[in-house]
Amino acid sequence: MSDHNSVDRPVRVRFAPSPTGFLHIGGVRAALFNWLYARQKKGQFLLRIEDTDLERSEARFTEDFLASLKWLGLNWDEEPIFQSKRLDVYRQKAEELVSLGHAYRCYCTESEVESMREVAMKEGRKPQYDRRCRERKDTPAGMPYVIRAKLPLDGHVQFHDMIRGDIRFENVDLDDFVLIRSNGAPTYNLSVVVDDVESRMTHILRGDDHINNTPKQLHLYQFFNYPIPIFAHLPMILGPDKKKLSKRHGAVSANAYREEGYLPEALLNFLARLGWSHGDQEVFTMDEMIQYFSFDHVQKSSAVFNVEKLLWLNGAQIRLANPERLLQIVTDDYSHHFSQPALARAKTKIGVEMVKLIQPKVKLLKEMAEQLVPLCTPGAVEVVITGLKWEKDANLKIASKAAVKHIVEALGKKIEGAAPVQRSGPDSAWGNVPSLGDIGMTHQDIDAFLRQIGEQHGIKLGDLAQPIRLVVTGRLVSAGLFELLTIFPWDVVEARLRKVESL
Repeated sequence: MSDHNSVDRPVRVRFAPSPTGFLHIGGVRAALFNWLYARQKKGQFLLRIEDTDLERSEARFTEDFLASLKWLGLNWDEEPIFQSKRLDVYRQKAEELVSLGHAYRCYCTESEVESMREVAMKEGRKPQYDRRCRERKDTPAGMPYVIRAKLPLDGHVQFHDMIRGDIRFENVDLDDFVLIRSNGAPTYNLSVVVDDVESRMTHILRGDDHINNTPKQLHLYQFFNYPIPIFAHLPMILGPDKKKLSKRHGAVSANAYREEGYLPEALLNFLARLGWSHGDQEVFTMDEMIQYFSFDHVQKSSAVFNVEKLLWLNGAQIRLANPERLLQIVTDDYSHHFSQPALARAKTKIGVEMVKLIQPKVKLLKEMAEQLVPLCTPGAVEVVITGLKWEKDANLKIASKAAVKHIVEALGKKIEGAAPVQRSGPDSAWGNVPSLGDIGMTHQDIDAFLRQIGEQHGIKLGDLAQPIRLVVTGRLVSAGLFELLTIFPWDVVEARLRKVESL
């Protein structure tokens, strides 16, 4: 049995998670590689929910899959298939194999099968079912049974993997595996073959933990006389300790990364690079990933999850992102961080200008939200003065307060004669008081102005700017202070600068 590297029909691939847990990183990467391949080949990407394990499958996990894939932009092309709605189809297909002589009813109990395996292990053989029901002709009424595949006892099965090349299995090493359990539920290997054929899958792209399932599935394709798809088995993702990825490494729901403030394209960029490369390029747009993706450059060895790399990539993608989009995400996903007035002020042109200043400085959207909240809060904001240099220098504190008072009065006079600004729509949340930028001051002008005032009071610019930054932004480290001072309406700047007197 052999395989070919190309198909003469439109590419159709699928992502088929089981809703027995949340969608984790390994699953997302499998979905991504399928999606990239489908989009590159102008084919279809399908979603199948493998929920035949009725006891462990839960609707909340399915909802998590759908929400995660939508957030990531991994859109599917047809209605999702739910295996739990197709149980009769699988049973019918198993009975068809029995009638064709490729499967048989096995009446052995679980304890009997377990005993067979123990005996085989003691004798140095593979722990397999001993096939005692393989040629059984009687059908005892009322006795529970499973349906097993009737595999050849000699020869081999072989397939070509797009990543690993030719892989061969000897039939003698394969078990007569179960197709239908005694409770009537289908096993994975039967349901997956039936669905892949009925959905006209051309390629099966999945994790390498499924390699050992492939020979069993190839026999089923042959039994049914089905066309054999092309296979590619993706390398596993390991934790930094080179062990299987666990929750402490990052094997958590994809939605958890959204809550932390990762952009979907950053997570996908990171996962694409876990096991695939395109030269030395690290940062990719989605269009570039679609264009460049190739199984020729997917590595065979396991990839190591590196959260520092993910964080770095997120920062890089934030810097590339459209600021209006970033603002939309932050005000949607972190709306609970804002008061209603602050949220209203954030959703404005001034909010966009603030995002432009913040986005080069942060690696997570959560950090952007944390910086925007005090910036958009009306009036003065509460601050923590621990860390101000003047706390260790009483003379600096006195001089700084006097200098800031001087700044407020001098800038206030500049603003006095300016006409109100007509802010309309959402922008009206900021009122109609002009900003220093509205009266023509640039951040260079403010820089020079503060230096001049500082010199008059015997203070270096850095020492003077520190308390100003704290009261204006609510933080000792922030986006560009002078740029912010040109953006804020003067009434906000004045209220915040006057707070220096009370610190």
